[in-house]
Order: sequence, then structure tokens, then C-alpha cells
Amino acid sequence: MEHIKTTKPVASQELAQNFRLGAGPATVRNEMLRLDQLGYLEQPHTSAGRVPTDKGYRFFVDNLLAEINLKDTEKRAIKKIFANLDDEEKFIRELSKIISHLTGSLAGAGIFDKNIFYESGLAEVLKEPEFQETEYMQQFGQLVDNLEENLQEFLDDQSPDLEQIFIGEENPFIEAQNCTMIISSWEHPRGFKGFISLVGPRRTDYCKKVSLTRYLKNYDH
Repeated sequence: MEHIKTTKPVASQELAQNFRLGAGPATVRNEMLRLDQLGYLEQPHTSAGRVPTDKGYRFFVDNLLAEINLKDTEKRAIKKIFANLDDEEKFIRELSKIISHLTGSLAGAGIFDKNIFYESGLAEVLKEPEFQETEYMQQFGQLVDNLEENLQEFLDDQSPDLEQIFIGEENPFIEAQNCTMIISSWEHPRGFKGFISLVGPRRTDYCKKVSLTRYLKNYDH
């Protein structure tokens, strides 16, 4: 969580000093080394600290991720979008905009079996420090260009009731293998069903994004 907040590699001494772990820097260092050897952490060449690997993020998502409640203001914003019962295209456009704003991610939204898709939030996600790397930026640009086509092809083989979190190399799209992508379904009170996808760096607020997509998935009023 510390790396997710700060974007910086985390060192054992920093953890020992800033958190009540009940252990000194040497013990923490040994534990981090063990996690490194097990493939949960890795050490960037230019830093003494460590960052999570895809395996480390996956462990967090599968074992430590606790659903949190959205703020009332966030719930009201979503309810306002779902109150639109007449114009499906406007609903998809506004849904992608509000979700990208709330999560700071690139959001793509669409309706199953209809040629309605809208994506929003490129400006939001480009604020992340990962995009200072030219190669990362170029690969993400390719992902954005192909997102609708890739999602439609992927969803052809999926159940309409889905929630999947892809981390790094787990992603089914080559262009997304430096990213995290969450794909989840939702159902409008009027009866039509669709999907939302959130894409951003692997270092992301998983609790917030999963909480939001589950709120959409279970929305019934």
C-alpha cells in the first residue's frame, strides 16, 4: 500500500521506522529479501527499495483486498447517471466520464450486443508518473487505439455476468501487459446490460476501483 500511495520503491528501514511492525530494519530487510526470492517483490536497479511484482499485486488482490464503501457523493453521482432511462448512448457516455473521473483511470463502457461504446479519462490517467517513460506512453497509446476492438473480441467468449482483474502480464491484450485492467458487467434498471473497463498502471488503488465496479455490478435502484 505504501508504494501505491507514494509511487516510490519502499526500503526496509523506511517500513521499520514508519510502521509499528514489531521488528527492526534487519528483520524487515530479511523478510523483504525472502519475498523477493519468492517473486512477490523486485528491486529496481536505481533504488535500494523494492516494489511489488505482478505476483505481489495478485496476492494483495486475492487475499488482502477488502471492499470499501463509496462516499455518499460518489454514490449520488452514479445514481444520477443511472436515472437516465431514455438515451442509451448518452448513458454510456456519461457513465464512462464519471467512472474515469472517480478512479483516475481510462474508462471504457459499452452495451452488450450493441454497437455502443465510449471511452474517457485519457487525460486523467496520463497524470500518473509511469507515463513519464516514453516506452510506457507509446504502449499505452496503442492500447487506447485498440481498446474497443479488443474488448469486443474478448467479451464474445465471456459470460454477461463477469468481474475480472488482470494484472500486468495476466492481461489478454499485449498492449496492456504493463497495466492493470478491471472488466465488470452492470445492468441498467431499464433492463439493458453492459460492461465497464478500467485501465491504468499496475500501481493503482485496487480497493477503490473494485469497490466502485462492484457497486455498479450490484446496482438495482
